[in-house]
Amino acid sequence: MRNYIIQRILWIFVILFSTLTITFVLLKSAPEYPPAKTEDKDVWLEQQVTSGYYLREYYAVDDEDAMAEVARIRIEYVDKINKTVFIVNPIQDSTVIKVFYRVPIVEQYLKWGYNVLTEWDWGLSTRIRANTPAFSIIAERIPLTLSLNMLILFFYIPFGFFFGILAALKKDTVIDNLMQVFIMFFLSLPSLVFILLLIIIFSYKMDNFLPSLFPIIEREVGWALAKGFVIPVVAGGLPAVAGFTRMLRAELSEVLTSEFVLLAKTKGLSHQQAVLRHAIRNSLVPMIPIIIGSFAGLLSGSFILEKVYSIPGVGLVTLRALTQSAYDYNVLMSSSAFYGVIALVTILIVDLSYGFIDPRIRMGAKR
Repeated sequence: MRNYIIQRILWIFVILFSTLTITFVLLKSAPEYPPAKTEDKDVWLEQQVTSGYYLREYYAVDDEDAMAEVARIRIEYVDKINKTVFIVNPIQDSTVIKVFYRVPIVEQYLKWGYNVLTEWDWGLSTRIRANTPAFSIIAERIPLTLSLNMLILFFYIPFGFFFGILAALKKDTVIDNLMQVFIMFFLSLPSLVFILLLIIIFSYKMDNFLPSLFPIIEREVGWALAKGFVIPVVAGGLPAVAGFTRMLRAELSEVLTSEFVLLAKTKGLSHQQAVLRHAIRNSLVPMIPIIIGSFAGLLSGSFILEKVYSIPGVGLVTLRALTQSAYDYNVLMSSSAFYGVIALVTILIVDLSYGFIDPRIRMGAKR
């Protein structure tokens, strides 16, 4: 088991490294969109030079040879101007023209990786919050995103267990048929539509019984803040309840017809005792890893909830960093690292849980 865990942790680093490498290359292959205003554009480009992503050259406006060189650059790089080559005219009392050249992506990546590994420097934000460490922007939003998804998890698990067990025990009855309608409805209803329906009903139709947008954390506390979680938790939780109910019903229905349950009944156990002591316990073996793994799925699904309900979490800031003409590469890389670590650690926990839940499974055992 120890060797297996070490091996899997090493694979986490390998996969995370590969994922971040691909993400970096794809992001840097997209067009650059520096600010339109000259002063802001100059600040942005100087920041890129500091990060090691651009090179810079100065040309004095009162030097004829320098101006001739600038004119040559404009002609030679006509297809790359404002793409990978940027020319900034003199600002205020300055007497120089600045020419910025973007360095190759490989060099950018090596510089970025060196900063992360040696100084834990993920770069500065250029758009979300200019000149602020990108990872700190993500880190300060992680508690809210995790809180939202943990609340959804704690909401859907009890209801999923209850409805799943009820549907299996009442299979092919009116109750089971109603459960199937519930399951099909919420599995087929898009999260975007569902949360909008909840906002319309509980905010607009009921005179702001629940807020239509997530409360401002700096201003609201207590119950006023707690009310802001109701709509996103229900919107994210009910579809999860439907999915969990469907899986638990199928698993428990199969276990109820298995030979060991019938054997338990023949030994004198009542139907209720056989179900509680044997059927439910055995049906949970494949369900526990599903519950653990669903957390990563909830995190990815919370993008929609955070965007529509204006929840200032990691998902919302990531979507803002992806806005066209306002890419914030360093924030996107920090966000990718966060989601990547959560997903990979969750997968590791799921794999390890099999060995603890089912004693017949031995992780990493030799033949």
